[in-house]
Amino acid sequence: MIHRTGGLRAAIFCLILATQAAWAAPTLVDAQAELDKVELRLAADGYEPQLMFTRGMLLATLGRYMTAADAFRQMLVRDPGLLRPRLELARVLMLAGDFQAARYHFEQVLAHDLPDPVRRNVLKMLARIREELPSYSLTLELMSDSNPKQATAREEVVIDGLVYRLNDDALAESATGLRLLFDGHLPIPDAPMWYLRAQVEHQEYEGAKLDFSYLQASGGHHIRFDRHTLTLEGGYHEAWFRHEPLYRGAVVQLLDYWRLRPDLAVQFSLSGMRLDYPDYAYRSSWQNSAKAALVYASTPQSRWELQASLTDNDAEERPYAYTHPKLGGRYVHEWPGGWITGLTVTASRSDYAAADPFFGVARKERELNVEADLVNRRLRIWRMSPRLTVGHTDHDSNVAFYAWERTYVRLGMSGDF
Repeated sequence: MIHRTGGLRAAIFCLILATQAAWAAPTLVDAQAELDKVELRLAADGYEPQLMFTRGMLLATLGRYMTAADAFRQMLVRDPGLLRPRLELARVLMLAGDFQAARYHFEQVLAHDLPDPVRRNVLKMLARIREELPSYSLTLELMSDSNPKQATAREEVVIDGLVYRLNDDALAESATGLRLLFDGHLPIPDAPMWYLRAQVEHQEYEGAKLDFSYLQASGGHHIRFDRHTLTLEGGYHEAWFRHEPLYRGAVVQLLDYWRLRPDLAVQFSLSGMRLDYPDYAYRSSWQNSAKAALVYASTPQSRWELQASLTDNDAEERPYAYTHPKLGGRYVHEWPGGWITGLTVTASRSDYAAADPFFGVARKERELNVEADLVNRRLRIWRMSPRLTVGHTDHDSNVAFYAWERTYVRLGMSGDF
C-alpha cells in the first residue's frame, strides 16, 4: 500500500518529465487501442525491442503496473545493460508499491552516465524509499543442511587426559526444513521520518529438535542532513529454541547513511543488544557491534556489496565472552538470457577471553563461508522468481571439539530483480 500518495505520485511525475524524450502518454481509450495493435504485431512478428517498450509504457498508462514490469523485464532478459527499460521498470514498481525491488533497479540505473535532472530525481526516489515509504521483504525457503546444529565431526574428545566417546545426539546429522524471514518498515502517517519496524525469523526442522524463532520489534527516527541521513532506533528482541525461551533483551542502534557518489553508498552503524538467557545465566551479556556496509553499482548489470564488522560480547562468565571481527563481500551479475548470479564470501574469527572450562585453553576460532545463488528472471511464479542457493561453511578451532563443517542448499523465491 502506498502512503502519502499525492506526494509520491508527484515525485514520480517529476521523474517522468525528466526522462521522457519521445514518449507522450495517450488517453486511456487511445492507450487501450494502441496496446491491442502492439500486441497483435508482437504475436505476428515476435519480439521487437521498440514494440515491447511501447507495450510496457501503454500498460503503465493503463495502470497495469506489474504487467508493465514484466514487459520491461523481458527486455532486460535480452540485454541487462539497457537504461530506459530498467528506469521504467523501477518507476512502475514504485507505482505498484513494490519499493524494495524498485530500489534495486534505481541503484543499478545510477551506474549509467545520466543527465543531471534524471540523476537528481532518481536519488530523490531512493531517499524516499529508504526513509519515508513502507516496505517489507518476505522470504520462504526449503532447506537441506548437512549439519544444521553445527555439531563436531569428532567422535571422541579428550578432557583432563581421559577419552570420552560422544553419543549420537552430539554428532553432525543432516536435516531438511523450512526457513521464513520477514523484515517490515512502517512509517508513521503524517510523520514518515518516524517509523516502526519488525523482524521475524523462523526455522522449522523435522522432529522439532532444531527449531529456532526470533522476533525483534523496534521504532526509530530518520534525521536527514545535506549529504547523509542519521537514524536512531531502539526496541526489544526475543529468541526461542525448540519452542522454549532462549534469550531476550533490549536493542539499540545508531546508523549513518552516506551517498558518496551516485553509484556508491556506505552505511556505518553502532548497535547493542542485551542477551538475557533465563536458563544459561553464564552466557548473559551485552553484545555490541560496529559495522560498515558499502553498495557499489559497478556497471548497470553488476554490483558489489561489502561489509566489515567488529562484535564484542561480554558474557557473565569470561570463557564465553569473545571478540568477533568479520569481513564479507557479495558480487551480483545479470547475464543475457535472464540469468542472475550471486557469490558471497564471508570470513570471521572469534577470540574468547578465558580458558574453556572443559578443555583448559581459550578458544580461537576461524570461519569461512562461501555461498552461490542463481535466479532466472524469465521464470515467474506469483510475480517472483525461484532462487537456488548453495553454500558451504568451514569452522576451524584450536579445540577440535568445536570444529565443524556444513553444506546446505536452499530453494526460495525472490522478487528483487
